[in-house]
This record gives sequence, C-alpha cells and structure tokens, in this order.
Amino acid sequence: MLYKPELRRLEPHIPEIAAPRWQEGLLLRSTNWLGDLLMTLPAAYQLKRMMPETCGLFVLTPAALAEIWRACPWVDAVIPMQGKRISSAEIQQVRSLNPGVAMVLPNSFGSALDVFRCGVPLRIGRRGRWRSLLLNHRIPEWKRGENIGKLHQLSYYLQLISTLGSPRLEADCPPLRHDPELAMQFGISKQERWLALAPGAAYGPAKQWPAVYFSEIAMRWQEQGGKVVLLGAKKEIPAGAEIAAACPEVLNLVHKTNLTALMSILANVQAIVANDSGIMHLGAGLGAHGVAIFGSTDPVATGPIGGKWRLEISTAQCRPCFKRFCPLPEEQKYHCLHQVTPRQVYASLCSVVQPGTNLK
Repeated sequence: MLYKPELRRLEPHIPEIAAPRWQEGLLLRSTNWLGDLLMTLPAAYQLKRMMPETCGLFVLTPAALAEIWRACPWVDAVIPMQGKRISSAEIQQVRSLNPGVAMVLPNSFGSALDVFRCGVPLRIGRRGRWRSLLLNHRIPEWKRGENIGKLHQLSYYLQLISTLGSPRLEADCPPLRHDPELAMQFGISKQERWLALAPGAAYGPAKQWPAVYFSEIAMRWQEQGGKVVLLGAKKEIPAGAEIAAACPEVLNLVHKTNLTALMSILANVQAIVANDSGIMHLGAGLGAHGVAIFGSTDPVATGPIGGKWRLEISTAQCRPCFKRFCPLPEEQKYHCLHQVTPRQVYASLCSVVQPGTNLK
C-alpha cells in the first residue's frame, strides 16, 4: 500500500486571531533541519494562501537551507542566517520588509529570540522553554513523543497556522522548482532508468539501513539494465565507498553535490531508496517516487510528503524507540533495520516504479 500522511485536527481548538495587522506581510522562522523543513512546506503553503494577496511571505532560515525556500515559487523573500543566531545586518533585512506578523515554526528558545529581535509586532508560536517572554500570541506546547503511531507531524504545523485561518487537512503543495540542466552535468536524465540510493541519515545509526543491503539493491537494479547514483553528505562517505566497491559501475556522488544539484538529480531519477532522512523528504517534495526504510523512528509521524512511496518497517517489538544508537546486546543490535531484507525493499521498489513487475 502506498503511504499517505495521517492528518487530523488537534485539541484544543485554537481560536483565530481577529484582524491581524499584516503591514507588508508575514515573517516565517524556518525549522533548522532539512527533513523538518520539508514537512512544514504544506502548512507554509496554506499559510501563504490565507494571507491577503497584497502581503508577502518572508522566510528567515539557516543559510544551509535557503535554497529549499528559494525553490518554493510562493515564497516572496528569503533571509538566510549565516550564523546560529540572527545578525544585526539580517535584522535590518527583515525590518526593511516590514512584516506585521511573525510565526515561529521551531520549538527552541533561540528561534523565538531571532524573531523577537526583529521587532515584529505580532509574534506567534508555541509555549515552552521560556518562550512566553518572547512571543505575544502563544498556543499549547508540542510535547514530543505524544500521538506516536497516530498522526503525521504536519498536523502540528497545521494547528499552528490555524491561528491565522482555517487550514485544510491536506498535504498538497506545489513541487519544488529545480534546474534539470544541473542533473545533466552528471549525466543523469529521465531518458535513462536511474535509481538514487541514499544510505545516510543525520540522526544516527539507528536510522541507517546496512550499506551491504543497499549494495544488493544496486546490483539488482543494474542487472535489469538500470543505472545507480549514490547520494549523501560527508558522513556517508564510508557507506558510499562500501557500496561503490561492491558495485563499481555506480555513480558515487556522496559529498559531491550542493543542495541545488541534489534537487535536480532527485527530480530526474526514476526512483529513490532511502532511510528516514532529509533526502527522502527532499525527493518527496520534488514529486519523486521511492521506498523508505524506517528503523528507530515513527513512520506515521515523519513519512514522506509528495510522490508515491512505500515504507518498509520491521516487526521488532522495541521500535519505535527514537534512539540514535541501539542499546541492545551485540547479537541483537539494530535488528529493527536488519530484519528489513533487500528482497522486500526491491519488491516494493518494483511495485512503485513498475506496478506488477516480478523480481528476477
């Protein structure tokens, strides 16, 4: 069965702010991680549609994620933060846009402080972590770990934006823009059967399917006439090298692309196999199809939004534990990942890209 995000309205009901003074628009303080950012996009898109047509949506974001927001055609301005906290020059950029309303997506004190320093009159966010000192319109705190296995994280962002309107319970969002020419520079185009493998996950080993299993997927795909590209960040260099050693014909681009090139590649492959990771979410945000393997995390809460995806999840009783490292004895370590076999994943892959295809 294809994955579909489970969304629902959360209690308590959040009253809508009556007649907010928008001035020139709304400042949105972005989340700090790639996967989290991509899960907020449908809510941010609905927020833009709620706003008066004359108002702009301005995004304050860590610089490393700025290209994602620039790829959203409905975002009017992006203010990248070069450091961990907003600088004086960046504050002046925000003030020149004259937003009357700000919304803080992350739950950290620092993110609320960034918005407070910009002097936006109406500052909306969740309670907790002393943020009440910085926000003047607050909704109940989001307690991590609640509703495990029941609903997608997007539901919490939809609840937050309900302070400014009545969002629909849907995950629709225009695909991210990309430049197909960037993928062509690596020899990747939709005219060939490219499969992207992403063996990493920034969270830790408890989200990382074994590299040797990814190698088996690569070999099977190549046996059927396809091509394989490996993608990932610096931490995935060892995993990429292991897969490339087992499958010399793969194109190993681990730690060799920037974010804009990565978007172009993911938009031009036939399918993706990834862990619960930023690349999984980015591929989905581009409308790509694929298979995602989940270990210690909750697939209901953080599954991909966009494209057609199948999720592979083990029956291990200890999951989801949300741990970065497996605490079990050596003989049982990471069994939630090891129980998901390459044969299972490849069967799901074939059903996503070619329904009804049997394994050779």
